Amino acid sequence: MKTDKNNKNNKSEEDEKKKGRRRFWLLLLLILLLLLLFSLFQWKIKERNNKLATEHRLRQLEYAIEEAQRIADSLAKLDSLFKADSIRLMDSLRIADSLARARADSLARTRGDFSTKARGDSLAKAVADSLARARARADSLARARDTIPPVPSILPPAGRYFKPVNLRVECDKPKCETEMSIGDSLNAVKGKIENYNKTGRVYFRARDSLGKLSRWEFADYDMASDNNCAENSFPVPVKGKSVCVDVYAYPNRAGEKPRNMVSHEAAGRLCEQAGKRLCTIEEWQTACKGKSNLRYPYGNVYNQRKCVTDLRNAKEPNRSGFAEHCRSWYGMYDMSGNVWEWTSTPAQRAGLFLVAGGAWNTQNASSCSETKFSFYPQNEYAFVGFRCCK
Repeated sequence: MKTDKNNKNNKSEEDEKKKGRRRFWLLLLLILLLLLLFSLFQWKIKERNNKLATEHRLRQLEYAIEEAQRIADSLAKLDSLFKADSIRLMDSLRIADSLARARADSLARTRGDFSTKARGDSLAKAVADSLARARARADSLARARDTIPPVPSILPPAGRYFKPVNLRVECDKPKCETEMSIGDSLNAVKGKIENYNKTGRVYFRARDSLGKLSRWEFADYDMASDNNCAENSFPVPVKGKSVCVDVYAYPNRAGEKPRNMVSHEAAGRLCEQAGKRLCTIEEWQTACKGKSNLRYPYGNVYNQRKCVTDLRNAKEPNRSGFAEHCRSWYGMYDMSGNVWEWTSTPAQRAGLFLVAGGAWNTQNASSCSETKFSFYPQNEYAFVGFRCCK
C-alpha cells in the first residue's frame, strides 16, 4: 500500500513538471510571437513614415517648380510692363517737348511791344527750364528703376551652316546699341555683319538707352560645305552614320504651318512618298540636342521666348521657322514645341509609338528628351505632326 502511494506521488510530481515545462515553452513561444509582431509593427510604421516623407518631398519639389514658374512668369510680365512704361515715358517727353516748342512759337508770334516781348521771353524760358527739369527727373527715375543691363541674343543662332549668313544682334530692351567682334572681343563693330562665312567664335553685347552695358557673350559657328542631303535637309551624325534630317516639320517648307491631324501610318506614308521615312527617336533627339547634347535646341535652360512653347490659348501650331532662335546646332527648326512629332520608334506599350519635342503649349516640358506614347497611332491630333529622315 505504501509503495502504491509513493508511485502515485511520483507520477503526480512528473505530471506537474511536464505541465510546468509546457507552460514555460508556451510562454516563451508567446513572447517570441509578441516580439515578432512588435518588430513587424515597427517595420510597418517605418515604411509608412518613409512613404509619407517621400510624398512630402515630392510635394515640396512640385511646389518649388510651380513657384519657380510663377516667378519666371512674374519677371516676364514685369519686364514687359517696364518696357511699356519706358515707351510711354519717352512718348510723354516727346509730347511735352512739342507742346513747349509750340508754346514758344506762339509767344514769339504774339510778341509786340517790349513788355510783351519780355513776358514772352520769360515764359518761354520758364517752359524750357521746366521741360529740362522734367527730362532730368524722368531720366533719373528711369536710371533708378532700371538697374538690369540688357540681354542680347545673336541671329542666326550658333550652329553649323552651309551658306554665308548675315549676323545681327537683338536686345530685350527698346533702343539698344549692339556690337559684335569676330574671334575675340577686341575688334568690336557696331550694327550687322554681312555674309559671314568663317568657322569660329563671334562675340556680341548690347548697350541700352540708359547706358547700361551687357557682358560679352559668344556664339560658335561651323561653316561647312559637305551637305549631300536634299533641299531643306542637313546631315546629322548618328552612331557613325550620316542621316539626312529635314530642317522643318513636314511639309518641310519655311513659313508654312506643319502638317497636323495625321495618323502615324499616314505620316509614314507621306515620308515614303517624298523618298524618305519617319525619323527614329534616336535620330530625332540627336538632331535636336546638337553636338553639345543640350537639353533644348538653344541651350540647357528653358527660355519661353526662344521657341513656340507658351501659346496657352492657341488652337493650332505656328508657321515653321517663325521662331528664329529655335534652331538646333545641326540646323533643324522647331524641335522644341510647336507640334509633337511622330517617330518610327515603338513605345514600351504594344501598339503605340513615341512622339517627341512637345507642342505649342507644353512650356518647359518641350525639351529634346521629352517623349510621350499616350497617342494612339490610328488617331489624328491637332498638336501632333512629324518630320522625315533619310
